[in-house]
Amino acid sequence: MGTGSNTYQPPEWLTSDFLQDVLKEYFKDDTIQVQNMIVRSACEPGKVQGFASEIHRASFDLVRNSEPGKFSVIIKDHPKGYTGMIAQKSKLFHREILSYKEILPRIEELLATIGDNTKMSPACYYTTESPEPFLILEDMEVSGFKSFEKQRLLNLDYVLPTMEKIAKIHACSAVLAAKDPKMMKFFNEPPISRNPERKEFLGFFPVNIRCVAEEVAQWKGFEEITEKLFKLSENVLQESLKMYDTHAKGFQVFNICDLWINNLMFNLDDNFEPQDVILLDYQLAYFGSPATDINYFLFGSMNENVRKVHFKFIVREYHRHLKETLEKLNYGGQIPTLKDIHVEIIRNSLIGVIASTCLTPLILMESESCGNLENLTSRTDDGDKMRRENVQNIKYRAYLQKTLKEFELSGFLDV
Repeated sequence: MGTGSNTYQPPEWLTSDFLQDVLKEYFKDDTIQVQNMIVRSACEPGKVQGFASEIHRASFDLVRNSEPGKFSVIIKDHPKGYTGMIAQKSKLFHREILSYKEILPRIEELLATIGDNTKMSPACYYTTESPEPFLILEDMEVSGFKSFEKQRLLNLDYVLPTMEKIAKIHACSAVLAAKDPKMMKFFNEPPISRNPERKEFLGFFPVNIRCVAEEVAQWKGFEEITEKLFKLSENVLQESLKMYDTHAKGFQVFNICDLWINNLMFNLDDNFEPQDVILLDYQLAYFGSPATDINYFLFGSMNENVRKVHFKFIVREYHRHLKETLEKLNYGGQIPTLKDIHVEIIRNSLIGVIASTCLTPLILMESESCGNLENLTSRTDDGDKMRRENVQNIKYRAYLQKTLKEFELSGFLDV
């Protein structure tokens, strides 16, 4: 087995024989042989990804029935050190393994009953939680899927197919939960919770909002917004807890909860237009208001000019797919109206503020680093330096100036 690098070290357990056994079992094909395997890091240069995972790509010759071909898989491995500690305490891998093994297959099976063959996520070939958790997943690049361009936010053509899939996931999960409420029990904990085991992880939100406030404080005409941002940085966790506490009373769905550009892959046609999208990461999955995914995605990953023009149209399209899917599946509960969805978006607007101040700077960042969870969640020297560079980025400044004015006029910054 090779690595293609003088410094990179793959997991010791990742061997050709092990992958061969995994694929034989998954495909129910004893003729499979894995040969000439090369393992590399799957973290793309300049791409912010894998904050809570070590991600590898194993490429090899796959022989089936004596017919050779090229194949590859993605290995999502439990990280080491500080990041591993946070991942373990927050049960990120347990949550993702449950998603891939228990929730996503049932969603696709449910859609198939109404003649909808939508594929939501990569196939999961293998998972384990002992001695340390990891997942072996389908490499979507084999099917022609690619990540979005670096340092850019999504336009309408990319947002609409993503929202359609999110609507279908939400609809199917509501149906599944109505039939078996216990299925979603583990996902009742929101990303910001009172769980003391999440203490280190939660530092991500106040430190990033404060950094944005310090930058905005230097802008003429943003004095009131600056004051509100500093106040929000001190109260974001408490306000988030109050917001999430309201979710148990309303329409609840399975949220990806980390829905942003770097957790999406797109299949493009010959004209480079998106034809399909795959949703990748479920480490923060949460059963709550659908506005969780909607706000995080539309305010964190969508171009601000597109949002200004098309926001209501996008939400209407989301609702159309949600309603159609629920009706086809004979959902017995009350289907939210379009107005209900807009009310939920406003009630949970803090999620949009968090996405625009904590997430969007990472999308537009110019650094070539893959990122470091300790720097993201605490006031380290490297972390502060990275945050300052991110918020001083010309692209992010242009985005933030428009978005903060929008938040201010809507009352989203008032706490």
